[in-house]
This record gives sequence, structure tokens and C-alpha cells, in this order.
Amino acid sequence: MLAPLGAAALLLATALVTGTPAAAAESGLHVSGATVDGRAEPLGVDAARPLLGWKLDAESRNSMQSAYQILVATSAERLAHNQGNVWDSGKRRSGESVGVPYGGQQLSPRVRYYWKVRVWDGHGRASAWSAPSFWETALSAPEDWEGARWIGPSDPQAGAPLLRKEFSLDKEVAGARAYVAGLGFHELRLNGAKVGDRVLAPANAPYDRWVLYDTYDVTKALRKGGNTVGLWLGHGYGDNFSRYGFRWKGQRQAIALLDITFTDGTRRHLTTDPSWKWSTGPITADDLYDGESYDARKEQDGWDESGFDDRSWDVVSMVHAPQGTLRSNTMPPVRVTDTLRARKVTEIRPGTYVYDFGQNIAGWARLSAKGEAGARITLRTAEELSADGTLDAATNRDAAATDTFTLAGTGRRETYEPRFTYHGFRYLEVTGFPGTPGLGNVRARVVHADVPSTGTFSSSSEVLNRIWHNNRWSVLNNSMSTPTDTPVRDERTPPAMDVQAYRDAAVREFGMGSFYAKYLRDLPPGTALPSDDVKAQYPDMAGGQVTLAWTLYEQYRDRNALETAYPDMKRFVDRNAAEVPGLIWPADKGFGDWCPPDHGPQANDGMGSPTAGDCTSEVSLVNTALSYQQARAAAKAATVLGHRQDARQFESLAGSIKNAFNARFLNEAGDTYGSGRQVSSVLPLAFGLVPADKVADVGDQLARTIAEHDDSHLDTGIFGTRYLVDALARTGRIDLAMTMLHQRTYPGFGFQLANGATTTWEQWLYRSSMETHDHAMFAGINTSLYTVLAGIRPTTPGYRDIAVEPRIPASLDQVSAAQETVRGHVASSWKKTRDTLRLTVTIPANSRAVVRVPLTDEDHRVQAPIEARKTQVTDQAVTYRVGSGTWTFTVRAH
Repeated sequence: MLAPLGAAALLLATALVTGTPAAAAESGLHVSGATVDGRAEPLGVDAARPLLGWKLDAESRNSMQSAYQILVATSAERLAHNQGNVWDSGKRRSGESVGVPYGGQQLSPRVRYYWKVRVWDGHGRASAWSAPSFWETALSAPEDWEGARWIGPSDPQAGAPLLRKEFSLDKEVAGARAYVAGLGFHELRLNGAKVGDRVLAPANAPYDRWVLYDTYDVTKALRKGGNTVGLWLGHGYGDNFSRYGFRWKGQRQAIALLDITFTDGTRRHLTTDPSWKWSTGPITADDLYDGESYDARKEQDGWDESGFDDRSWDVVSMVHAPQGTLRSNTMPPVRVTDTLRARKVTEIRPGTYVYDFGQNIAGWARLSAKGEAGARITLRTAEELSADGTLDAATNRDAAATDTFTLAGTGRRETYEPRFTYHGFRYLEVTGFPGTPGLGNVRARVVHADVPSTGTFSSSSEVLNRIWHNNRWSVLNNSMSTPTDTPVRDERTPPAMDVQAYRDAAVREFGMGSFYAKYLRDLPPGTALPSDDVKAQYPDMAGGQVTLAWTLYEQYRDRNALETAYPDMKRFVDRNAAEVPGLIWPADKGFGDWCPPDHGPQANDGMGSPTAGDCTSEVSLVNTALSYQQARAAAKAATVLGHRQDARQFESLAGSIKNAFNARFLNEAGDTYGSGRQVSSVLPLAFGLVPADKVADVGDQLARTIAEHDDSHLDTGIFGTRYLVDALARTGRIDLAMTMLHQRTYPGFGFQLANGATTTWEQWLYRSSMETHDHAMFAGINTSLYTVLAGIRPTTPGYRDIAVEPRIPASLDQVSAAQETVRGHVASSWKKTRDTLRLTVTIPANSRAVVRVPLTDEDHRVQAPIEARKTQVTDQAVTYRVGSGTWTFTVRAH
């Protein structure tokens, strides 16, 4: 690893040669937002050909890139002098600014590469060079670990052991990296402090295939002279952890490499080896479901600092390496992303206090207290309260969700928060507190993968705004190191079916590129969860990974993920085409439109009961429709990757599935499908399965079913709900969709809101035979807030071409939505007054859009910017082509 040059020095060096990066260029284009594999200045890049990207800012409308030049160098100085000694792309005629593959020399492991880019506009004028950026490569082979060994406590049953090693450095440090994998979890410490802000590291993974290691920049943590490195290991995955999840079953063990570069250019490596020592620590038990026990009397102050007396510590043991190979963790770290103050605390009985944080979260509580040594404080969590104010822990199922903190009795205020567990909760019960706890004694720590927020939505409807808010929280609470089904009960495993239903919302709300790419590696198409192989070919389960791979390309132009997944995509789709009789999925294999409303007597007007809930629904129809969608995704992937014969085959297969679907499920009247339940027409309409001459009839019958049979309430499970608004909008029933979403009685989102929901429930019922109140599987409807109400859709991958086609319900006065895409800010907002509709659209530089301006009355006309090019006029809308910039269209009476 080359010594890193400080950011200020690097910018200065570049400015001396090329001029200040931020200086205005003749072209009016400014390059910013440099990324490598979707991350800014990442460490641990493991791709042989990383994908480079950048954003463009422009001073004027209609700004497009016509060419680019990329320089990659092994030093900041070379880059500052425009010497791309690793890669000089030369001027390449291309409009691409996203997913541009690195094309230089073979990359070496543990090396920092510096890079910058400049572009040319449509008139051939060059921009200034971008600010210099960098990426660092990962360890690519076992020998790159410099002989590091897997070590662990000599007692395999030790709870959460502390491992330490003292060492001395005789030179000043220029740069240093730590590469660490500690199982089940680890916390890295240097010279008395935790390194970085990751929690619950390393990321969960299929340990029989690979173990993920984390890369830390520890330059500032090291010093000339004495140093100490420490590793705190947790188990996390107890014997009761779900057999359907990735569970580390071995002992607590770790491997680490410290790679240090000195100011004179020399290097030194420090590795885990037999010279390390270990001891027990204050964590006496830790389990993801049941919680953590911490006894502060067993703390060993200074154990991770030089000079600590470790003569009573034992020598570590060399342990067997895990079956899986070591691989760099490239997903966003799991972090504490927020800290919430309780809204109120109530003493429900003497010595028992319940805190309400006002929001259902994933994470844990942080407690501060002062008391005598041995005082034991118990923290128990739940999503809901019973009528008497006590915790209602029914949705925890068999997860104890309990942390305990035993005070050391220091005479000072002591603070505790867990390290190796997490819970899903809104309410916290505290018992054993010395004295009377106040609001300030406890905080809730919000924990999830630190994915950036990329979507915003608001409207004139508080109900829609709260649905959007709750669904976002559910997605975040279920984005840990893998997607999870719930953070609450004893499960928390990757839910392929759930992700398939809400991924389109997640990628609009958050920057999920590297998160889902990691998940796709863990569970490629046709791969089931552990102990669940029977579902490996179900379209509603492992088939979701086929469409996820395409989604990553459509949203982020992640060609590497698509290329890696493609053989499994092809294998999955081909196998189902060969093995499913007549291309119609059987009714006894799968889940279908999972968890529609229960209309039986046990539903109890939505409050439910422990025996309520009948989740399997329309299995054959839903899975056949999904198999059509998956064949189309495979066809699009094959086209992008240049597999023309495959593309033709998959397009033909999709056509055959469509024909078989209509032959089997479309009724004789040609106006509804299957049983006639809502989903049976929603999916065909949304997926384009309905013959063109039948769309109006199917739409009419669906509307009648909703209004007359279902009392204008939704009657859908996770897939029907995801596509409900899309289907109704396609047939001109956006107002009916709004009526359904605004219902305050069971079943519906409004019923959840009326019962205090701050996240989305697993079922429409408050209580059922399988229930938590923090599931993301119904969050997919957020997609339609962006794609239908605001009308924003990419029409080519990576948002180079965009459609903005908002639908305007009579019941709404205003909608505003925006997405930070890989090309920049895309926004659509509209507002109605008594006789005017004003639509404002923002398109990023190097993108272009088709804007469909709806006419709210037949005598209305559109006032458009002069540069907007009118392309089509109908009774319903006027369509324009626009380039980058902000455009306002006003519709009023002629």
C-alpha cells in the first residue's frame, strides 16, 4: 500500500498543474461525485475491472457529455502531472458516465490507485479535470495475508473473549490498513479505542462459501513507539438461530493483518499468530435473539493499551480456518445511524419503567446509571404494549430480546450499550434501575446498513406521507448485513420473496447498489436459503434474484453484478421452462400473493387473533406471472451482455408464457383472470400480460370487483399490493387507487396507521398466527409514489433516458418526489389550484427526458418553455422532449 497523500495536499498538487478543479471550464460542464463500484473513495475493492462513475453539473440546459478521458496513476504526484501510468483511456467518444469499466493494467492487491476524469460536451469543449479521487484494492489471494493465522481462545467455550497483541513501531507512520475477520462478530480496537464506527461486523454471509473481512484505515490510530491491537469477539449466532439463515456454527475466532507504511516508504506487517494472548471479558452471554449480558465488574481497564499487565492471560490457540474463502466486504457498513430520545417514561408498577421512543426501530438501548457494584439492570424490548401498559412481547415469539447490565460500582455514572445483538422495538422495559430513571437515562440507538437516502416524497395527503414514512422505516430496519424478514422475532433471515416484492421501492428510497450486489452474491438465482432447497426454483422465492440482477443494472448500470448473475439467471429460467408442464406453475408449490387479508370470523374487524391469518394465495397464477417477468428480465440481460441467441430464446419464452397464461387464466368473457380476486387482474395488467384488446374490459371488471365486492378496500398480498396502483393507473383508475389507500378501516395501510403503526405490519391484521409489526414485504407500494404519482421512470438503464409521466388524482392537490440517481438529481412535482396545474421537472446533466403533461380538462392548454420540444398531443396529455435542467409546465383553461 502506498502512503496516502492528504486530501488538501493532493488537491493543491493537482491545482498547480491543471488549475483548481472547481474552476469553471469553457464547456460549462463540471465533473463531481466520482465513484468506484458505486462507492466514493472505497477501500477493499475486489473487482478485477471496477466500474467507474461520475456526475455532471451544468450551467445551462440540455447539457450532454460526448466524450471522456480517464487517468489512473499509482501516485498522487503522477496524477497531478496528468500521467496515467496505470491507465490513460485517451479521449473516448461516449456519453456514458455510469458503470464505465476500468480498462488499464492488471490491478495489484493492497494498492491505492488515484484517478480523475474530464469530459467533453456536445460542442466538443473540454471540462476541467475532476477533483482527484482514489480507490484501494483488496487482498486477492491467501498469500496476500502475509502468513496471518486464524486464532481463538484456548477455551472454545469462552464467552466473548478479548484478544490482544502489543508491538512497537520505530518510525513515523504514513499509512496503515487493518484487514480483519472475526467470527461470529468482532470489534477492532487500537491503543485504547474502538476503530471506526462499524457494528455487528463482519457482515453475515454463507460461511461455507466465504467469510467477509473488513478493511479499516488505522493510520491515525497508530503512533511511533508502543502500540496495542485488540480484538473483541462475540458469538451472536446461538444454537437457536434459524436454520434458514447464514449461521456461524464454529467457535469464536479471528484473522487479522496490519499493513503499515512508514514515511520513508518501508513497510511492516503484523498478523494474528501464536504470540497473541486472550482472556475473558465483561460480556458473559450474547445472542442475536436473546440479547446480551454485560458484567462491568469483569472489565479489564486498559486491556487494549500498551503497558497492560497480561501475565494472567492465556496464549491463543491456532484454529482451523473456516470452510469459506476470505473475501472483501464491499457492502455499506452496519452502523448506529441515529439516536432517539424517549417521548415518555411510565412507571407501570414499582421499580418497572416503560420507555416509549415513538418509533419502531432495529437496534438497541443505551443506558446510563450510577449505583452499587452488582446492581443488575434488565432491559427488555417489544413492539407493542398491552392494555395495562406492560410490554406485549407476542411478536418477539421465542426471542427473549433482553439485555442485562451489572454495574461495577465505580461511584461514577456508568454507560452500557450492547455490541453483539440487536432487537426490533419501540418500547423498552427497565427493571432493577438504582433509583428512578428519567428520560435522559436511556436512548434508543438506530442500527442498520448505512445506505444513503436517495428518495424523497411528499403530498397533500398526510395518509400517503405516513405510508411512505412507515415503509421507509421498514426497509431500513430490515437492511442489516443482509435483507431480513423482521428485526423482531427469532428469524431475521434473508427473505427472497419479500425482497422481490419491495426491491423496486428500496432502490428508489436508498442507495442499495452495493448492498443488493452482496445479497445477490450470497443468494444467486436458483439458490435457496439453507435447509430450504425445495424452494430453489420457485418464481416467488429464488426467482426474485433473476429480476433483482436486472434491477441492479437498470438502476445503477452494475454490469459486473449482471455478468456474474447471468449464468444462474439463464439456468433458472431454462430449467423452469423445461420442467413446468405447459409453462403453468403448479398450485401446490410456492406461496403466491403472500398474506392477503383474512376475511374469516377470526379476523375480528382487523384486530385478529392468535389463530387468524391465511397467507398462501393464488399460487399458480402469481408464479406463472412472475415467471413471465423473469423470462423478460433474462432476455434484457442477454441483450445487454451480447448473448443474442439467448435473448431471442427468452423473448420467445416470455411470449409462450403469456399465451399459456391467457389460455389458462383469462375467463371466457375476457374480463378477468383466475378466481377474480384483485391480484388475479392486477399482475396481468401491470406486467403487460393482458391482450391489448382486453385491457379496458379487465380494468373495468377489476374496478367493479374493488368497488362492489371489496367495498373499495384492497384485498391483496405482497405482490398484488406492490402492483396495485400501477394496474389501476394503467386503466385510468388512479382515483380508485387513492380511495383504497386512504381507507381507515380494515384491511389497509390506513387501518395500521389508525392503530399506531410506525412501520409496516407483516399482515393486514393486528394479531395473527404469524405476526410482527416491522416487515418490509408490503413496502413495495412506495415504488408507485415515484413512478405513478410523480411519474419518474428510467427508460434506459442508469437514467440516461427518463420518462416523467405523472398521474393526477382528483383527491390530491400536490405531489413532490425526487431521486438522487447515479446521474444526479431527478425531480417531479406538481400542484393544482382551482383552474391551474403546474408541473416542474428537473433532469440531471447528461440525461434527457420525455415529459407527459396531463390535461385536466378538454379545454385546457399547456404553457411550456420554448426549448421544450412538443412531440405528441392527445385529449389526455401533451408530450415534450427535454434535456437537462429544470422545466416548468403550466396547464390552464384556454
